[in-house]
Amino acid sequence: MIELWELIGQSDRRYSTFSWRSRMALRHKHLAFTTQPVLQTDKAAIAFSGGKTVPVIRDSATVVRDSWQIAEYLEQAYPQQPSLFGGPTGKALCLFFNTWVDRSLMPLAFRGLACDAIHIQDPADQDHFRATIEKFTGGTPDSLKLEQAKTFERLRAALDPARAILKRQQFLGGSDPCYADYILFSMFQWARIVSPVPILPADDPLQAWCERILGLYDGYARNTLAFY
Repeated sequence: MIELWELIGQSDRRYSTFSWRSRMALRHKHLAFTTQPVLQTDKAAIAFSGGKTVPVIRDSATVVRDSWQIAEYLEQAYPQQPSLFGGPTGKALCLFFNTWVDRSLMPLAFRGLACDAIHIQDPADQDHFRATIEKFTGGTPDSLKLEQAKTFERLRAALDPARAILKRQQFLGGSDPCYADYILFSMFQWARIVSPVPILPADDPLQAWCERILGLYDGYARNTLAFY
């Protein structure tokens, strides 16, 4: 069975946005897997992968690290299962989308959510996470909390291209979800797990789309410990 290594916080919160991309990809492929929790500061737990970050999967003798590379591997190794990309053109577009989310949206999301995310970190990780916040934002959790509403406003504006598409169709992949849906959804799943403050208003088309993703695979993503 496939094993997935992912970050863990207090009360068994599995909060990593990148691990949720891999979780949803595995569910899309209808592949059974188990999870292995890892603290941010426990690099020894994933030393076998040759890297220092999660997600990592091990499938028999094959070890793959990085959510995009995991998606590529699953698509190649399990071609008989539902496709994540829908072919080479879809894969290329998903790679563009992956890069857009990581470079344009995730920095804003981190700036808006880090002030709450620090409170769900395991005590062993809190100093490390605080240092990460200061390194990447130049702020402290307290200063970022004061800016949170404005940061979320900027993030909602940056999401407008996705919002425009989801006014026209059920998923980014069309009538059914594809890996692009999981890339973007993972950011909102991270938000649900680490912060009590929603990014989106209830009437946002993106929120309706999130609800559709949360309902996939017998409510798989919904059935995790989260604030809302």
